Amino acid sequence: MITLGDRSFAGPFLAPLWSPPRAPGLYAVMIPGWRLLMFHPVHFGEAADLSADGVVKGHPAYPDWLALAGTEWNLYLATLEMYQSSEAERQALRRSLAGVMPSTLRGPLHA
Repeated sequence: MITLGDRSFAGPFLAPLWSPPRAPGLYAVMIPGWRLLMFHPVHFGEAADLSADGVVKGHPAYPDWLALAGTEWNLYLATLEMYQSSEAERQALRRSLAGVMPSTLRGPLHA
């Protein structure tokens, strides 16, 4: 478990080993920080089915996340399952998390 904002996400999981849940919810794409077990979110996304093809690797910003991480083995994912949620509810939570989470990266948060 990792706490992002005021929510507990499952993870973080290494991107190449991640097995997405068959559930609606949010996902966070993260890169490791300079301290052990410290992660910086670079993107919050939502999906009606987190296990659908292309949710993460098909995202237009995926090459940018890889560039930030250096390798897929430095890219981490965390998920928040939100059963019986609407797309509007997931998008609202995604926007609130993107607004709350500080980023130590240069440039905008990719949300």
